[in-house]
Amino acid sequence: MEHTLINFSWEWSLLIQLLLATVLGALVGLEREVHGRPAGLRTHILVCLGSALIIVAFEQLQASLTQSGADLLRLDPARAAAGVITGIGFLGAGTILKGKDHIMGLTTAASIWVVAAIGITIGLGQFFLSIAATALVLFALFVLHKVDIKSEHYGEIFLTGTGGISFYKKSRQRIDSLGFMIKGYTIEAISDEGLIKVRFIVKYRQAEIGAKTIEELFGLEGVKAVSWDK
Repeated sequence: MEHTLINFSWEWSLLIQLLLATVLGALVGLEREVHGRPAGLRTHILVCLGSALIIVAFEQLQASLTQSGADLLRLDPARAAAGVITGIGFLGAGTILKGKDHIMGLTTAASIWVVAAIGITIGLGQFFLSIAATALVLFALFVLHKVDIKSEHYGEIFLTGTGGISFYKKSRQRIDSLGFMIKGYTIEAISDEGLIKVRFIVKYRQAEIGAKTIEELFGLEGVKAVSWDK
């Protein structure tokens, strides 16, 4: 009877670990789901649960070998954790989308990675550490997302107009006056009549500036087309 009670307590302890991994993974995944990211609620739950499951199974195997006297085969828990993190790295890489001049999905990839680490700590029985880490992750995702940090951005301005080099000089002066720092440019002659296409690579601090830029540049003499690529 005593042996049954011990097994019952042991099984419930494992169940609590798996349930905690599900809940903490869901909390992080919910934020990603709300913001429409490719890896959302279900992905984060599965990553956290799977990580915890691997560590729990590893710990139980180690305990079983010790009890049976076959502990000559030493299992290194760090290897199991490293294997989980390596495998999650491939999953996180799948959420990163690289465009011509931008990269998306880095935060989601990082959240998947940290959720795997949370699952590992749960599997090792470090409940306080896993809960505290989840709280800090949610702070970073929910709170810091709303903080207006004046950071530097890069973009491209494409202009088509008449007037040849004169048009380039006037457009450059106007872009400077709008608060941009020009980091590079290319000029393409389209016709002998002075129709040219100019591309400026610019650095700026104000995040939402695209619509205002297009409106201002359309006031240039000789301009035919304006486009903005953030």
